[in-house]
Amino acid sequence: MSQQLPVTTLTQQTTDTLLPSDTLLHTGGRPFRFQDNDSTIIEEADTAYIDNLPLNGPGIFKGHALKPQHPNARPLNDIVSDWFTISLIALVGFFTWFRYFYYRIFKQLLSAYFNITATNQIVRDESVLLQRASLVLSTIAYLLAGLYLYQLSVHYNWQIIWLQKGLIRFVLLAVAVALAYSSKMVTLRILSSLFNQERPVALYIFNIFLMVMMVGLILLPVNIILAYSPTVVREITIQISLFIIAAMFFYRLVRAVGIWIGIPGFSFFYLFLYLCAFEIAPLLIIWKLSTL
Repeated sequence: MSQQLPVTTLTQQTTDTLLPSDTLLHTGGRPFRFQDNDSTIIEEADTAYIDNLPLNGPGIFKGHALKPQHPNARPLNDIVSDWFTISLIALVGFFTWFRYFYYRIFKQLLSAYFNITATNQIVRDESVLLQRASLVLSTIAYLLAGLYLYQLSVHYNWQIIWLQKGLIRFVLLAVAVALAYSSKMVTLRILSSLFNQERPVALYIFNIFLMVMMVGLILLPVNIILAYSPTVVREITIQISLFIIAAMFFYRLVRAVGIWIGIPGFSFFYLFLYLCAFEIAPLLIIWKLSTL
């Protein structure tokens, strides 16, 4: 039979031994118990006890030039979502791949944007490889435009009923841009067949593609700046990018007028109707939707 110890001779060590197995003594004197349930409810007494604890940081910060600003952990305010960063990195890699494997075609497209003679030559050649490269560049441009519109919607807090949040919003905006330009090009192809104007319409469609490509190239660095810059820089970047896009749109209209003037039987009245219906009206609709 084991010998019983007197109560007066109990030490701290024997006290810990005699406590139940699910009980530990806290350094401040209050016990901490492991419970069977996983309840996260904190009793009022425990809350008051925690609030009265001294807010002393780790010892490594004592006497250090870097003083802690907050005694406890702060929640992460993650403005840029993970899917946005992954999408941006994927698009940069996609464009780098295209730039490396289609360097000669990419150089021709850049030259065609600033030179109408090079544009006419590319349209006459009708290269299958060039058409494939154009499809890849258009896809990249549509996705970058979707990211750009997504950031504009978040920055200006667009309140549109059908517009969802996060990744779904980006997908909807990118699909909307792709459908808008694709339907426009298909409509122009149909009209060119009806009125027997395939050559000038093909030239005009190619000019639309060149504008989409250049806008995508500009939106690549713009999206990066908008995502990872302060609010002041973000606002200035938006204004500058909108001005550049408007200037490029006006440049495309000037080239379009030059193409249509060369058509036999040209009419300014029909040109005016086309510009109002297919160029200006969609922009007004987009602006109206963004301000609802």
